Amino acid sequence: MGKTLFAKIFSVTVLILFVSTALTSALMFTQLGNYLVESQNGEIAEMSEHIAEMTGHIMYDEDETTRWLFNQYLSNQSRNGSCSIMIIDTRGQVVLSSDGRGGNGIGTAKIDEKYIERALSGESVREVVTQKKRGGYITDSIIALEPVYAEQAGGDAVWGAVAVCKAMPQVRESRNAVMKMFIASQLAAVLLAFLLSYIVAKRISRPISKLNAAAKAVAAGDFTKKVSAEPYGELGELIASFNYMTDALKEIDDSRSSFVSNVSHELRTPMTIISGFVEGILDGTIAEEDRVKYLNIVLSETQRLSRLVSDLLETSRLESGKTKLVMKPFDINELLRKGIISYEQAITDKRIDVEAEFMYDQIYVNGAEDSIYRVIMNLLDNAVKFTPEGGSIRIKSVLRGQKAEISVENTGEGINEKDIARIWERFYKTDKSRSVDKNGVGLGLYLVKTIINQHGNRIWAESREGEYTRFTFTLDKVGVK
Repeated sequence: MGKTLFAKIFSVTVLILFVSTALTSALMFTQLGNYLVESQNGEIAEMSEHIAEMTGHIMYDEDETTRWLFNQYLSNQSRNGSCSIMIIDTRGQVVLSSDGRGGNGIGTAKIDEKYIERALSGESVREVVTQKKRGGYITDSIIALEPVYAEQAGGDAVWGAVAVCKAMPQVRESRNAVMKMFIASQLAAVLLAFLLSYIVAKRISRPISKLNAAAKAVAAGDFTKKVSAEPYGELGELIASFNYMTDALKEIDDSRSSFVSNVSHELRTPMTIISGFVEGILDGTIAEEDRVKYLNIVLSETQRLSRLVSDLLETSRLESGKTKLVMKPFDINELLRKGIISYEQAITDKRIDVEAEFMYDQIYVNGAEDSIYRVIMNLLDNAVKFTPEGGSIRIKSVLRGQKAEISVENTGEGINEKDIARIWERFYKTDKSRSVDKNGVGLGLYLVKTIINQHGNRIWAESREGEYTRFTFTLDKVGVK
């Protein structure tokens, strides 16, 4: 379990929670104790100063009532402040205390003589006295001693001192009460954080585990494996990207399988024809007078194989990016004229009416001239091939904004909606019976689309069955003459 992502996230989170809670509690305990001690220290220091001032005024007063009232005052202050109060003379003897007794009274054993000596020498003493016990030093009490000055011949002199002593159990009890509430709230927070960290760790690790399993399946060749996407966040984006990748890999794998199947079929047919006719000629099955006829068929199939290999090589170069397009301005109308002239004989033989409609005599575009000429020749070849005798072909070039738009349209049977969406695929043919397209291999339109895409432009097809088919592509305009 220690190796799983869930265990690592959860254990680190829990460790951080416990360490932070322990540090916070220790800091709270220390700071709270210091605050309470400082607060109590200030209170008894103020009390000692006030009593010392009163003592200096009434210590020579012989009135019993005054002394009684003063003693009552000490008792009330002691009770309200939970502390012991003593008045000490210059001999170090307690002459009056908060419990009403004189003599050594209370608490003389609690105050070290060194503190009393410092107070009798005129120094204000503020100390936190500790007592050593097992486990270290534990704060025992807080003391404050204030010298009492009396008027004597030659000026004020120290008559004695007032000592106020507060035992630390009261301070510790206050601190413990606050710490109990703090620790209870901390434990509740830790339990809640513990639960939330468990939920979060599970939520993060579960889809990652699924993603890992799916990745292994994809590595094994199963491109149908998908991961249910998270609704939001970086993890959701990662899963969505993975699913997109599997779709793309499946499409590539399907395309590869289809490519191998189609190439095998396209190679097998002409090779079977060539092999059969050559064997017939060699073994005498084909008569001498028929050999020229069948050799012409062999030549035709050989040329078809050559075109197939040439198209396959061009497809491979275009897909791999090895064909570097040399972009330069050229007149697209001139290229269209050259293409029409190249098919002059085929156009004449089929008595096809050709109409060329150019918005301007010259339209300059930016592109790789040889590649665009191949596009035009492929489109014209399809137009001539699928136009019936006596039909018509219309070639048009116009400017629309910053684009030149070129279209090649021919009359004929047209292309149905089902086929028109697939005509750009490799080896796809609308004329499956080969009644019209006897030599095509189904790579022409795929090459056309690839070339136009490499130019950063687009090509599309429109058709109406029984009427016409129109191919249109765009190129970047350079200038018009």
